[in-house]
Amino acid sequence: MLTPTPPSPDYSHTSQDSYTTFMLTQKELNNDGASRASILMKVGACVGGTILGYASQWFGRRRTIIVAALVSGVLIPAWILPEGERSLSVTGFFMQFFVQGAWGVIPIHLNELSPPAFRSSFPGLTYQIGNMISSPSAQIVNAISESHFVTSRAGDRVEAYGPTMGIATAIIATGIAVTTAFGPEKRGREFEKALPAGMNVASEESKVGDLEKGVAEEAEVADSEKGAAKKEEGTGSAQGGKGSEEIRKE
Repeated sequence: MLTPTPPSPDYSHTSQDSYTTFMLTQKELNNDGASRASILMKVGACVGGTILGYASQWFGRRRTIIVAALVSGVLIPAWILPEGERSLSVTGFFMQFFVQGAWGVIPIHLNELSPPAFRSSFPGLTYQIGNMISSPSAQIVNAISESHFVTSRAGDRVEAYGPTMGIATAIIATGIAVTTAFGPEKRGREFEKALPAGMNVASEESKVGDLEKGVAEEAEVADSEKGAAKKEEGTGSAQGGKGSEEIRKE
């Protein structure tokens, strides 16, 4: 079975970190317009993460991640092709709705997949390892964008942030959908029934102790029953002897 791969942090960083620069350079928005569009994009991320993370409780963890990743891939042209603040704000909102919608599932999904004894450290460690691997993503996108150029609507030669982010996001979204489809899911796992690390050993030892104690108690009960039976036999034989002596006297 393939190891489950939650949405890579590259997914978020590639679609967010350079988007404001993209609006300033390639789309030639002013600082105020690019800032407002970025804020609305982040609002979409918060809303999508909350709604889709909650919906995954019924729709399924993997299914939610896959659908959100595929929809975000379909939205890529609408995300980088429009001109103007309003269009970019709307498409940025919905793009991040689905990008972070996939991420909204991750906290509970990682907890459910983690070994019960390590469910406190496993999700955080997994996330931070992914974050470490994806840390150069913004620099890679910027380096590629600044070495390739496109023509803006005004006819200027500008860095190709849009195509670079679009291609990178499409590759990552496809990879997420494929790897998540082959991973496991343990939705609805009951954490309260699992013991903390080390407690299972103590539990087994106590079970052995209880078992030995129970066997000893059973042996004691059996011995006491045998002793009682012997006493009854002795008492019965004594009474029988007295009866026979009385008959002889008569």
